[in-house]
Amino acid sequence: MIPGERLYTTTMTETFNERLERTVRVRDSHLCVGLDPDFEKVRATMRDAIIRKLSQQPLFFGFVTTEAGRAQQPTNISLDQLADEPDLANEAACEMVIAVTHEHAAAFKPNAAFFEMALAGSTSLPELMRSKPEPVLSIYDGKRGDIGNSSDQYARRILEQGGYDAVTVNPLMGRDAVAPFLRNPQRGAFLLCLTSNPGADDFLTPGDLYKRIAEKAVEWNTNGNVGLVVGATRPEQAAAVRAIAPNLPFLVPGVGAQGAPLDEILDAIDARNNRRFLINSSRGIMFAKPEGDEDLFLAIANAAARLRAEINAWLAKG
Repeated sequence: MIPGERLYTTTMTETFNERLERTVRVRDSHLCVGLDPDFEKVRATMRDAIIRKLSQQPLFFGFVTTEAGRAQQPTNISLDQLADEPDLANEAACEMVIAVTHEHAAAFKPNAAFFEMALAGSTSLPELMRSKPEPVLSIYDGKRGDIGNSSDQYARRILEQGGYDAVTVNPLMGRDAVAPFLRNPQRGAFLLCLTSNPGADDFLTPGDLYKRIAEKAVEWNTNGNVGLVVGATRPEQAAAVRAIAPNLPFLVPGVGAQGAPLDEILDAIDARNNRRFLINSSRGIMFAKPEGDEDLFLAIANAAARLRAEINAWLAKG
């Protein structure tokens, strides 16, 4: 546990949705920090800062575990290699982002697209997530959803072996595709319902399909571990989803790099009266731009602190 973290113990009877609600209260935060380490951006914007940081101290979680259980940088890999090899640089970047934003976050959401082709020899993202400070939640943004036996393997790999608290799931193949992710009440699944991208208008909004998904999510929430992905770019439809699913937690992308107004989505999801929500920002935090001579990782920490404060200030107005 990082010094200063408050003790948090998950009870065996606590469902994922209950844990999320308690986490945002204990952390006084609804911020979810997305980890999308696009290597080209990492190399272009973070390389020198990574080398400076690594020259000052070892990786916090690290790539090698000693017999004493402490993480160390591999002695046979130079700082330049750590900054230039995509797999290692991305992991170092994520570790540093976690280290400087954890005090502001209620959750971290690594995007599977940036990690699934990881090179052999890295400790891989699951180890990074297991090493994060408690009680911060880990949400694997994998958007899984397949026939039952395939979904079963995805669920085992992500939630059991990977140790993630939750995963994003595409529900369009129906209940049998979603069910394996819902077996354990302590592990959650956020179903894609009303996404923030323009393509949501191809299938999700015509004919109100997103409302049907919300209705099914309520029906499937028998273990208290179903949530919904609800984009901040569509506040009017988000309000309709909240009306259908008043007790389900929302994972809300679209604030930050996509530019959705924070106040509009918070109002739409009735945030003052319903605290089961997480506001996600990925690129807006991970690739925050320093002002003047500001240190890059300080800029990242400040971006996280600022969004958390904006959310809390809006909630306090009520």
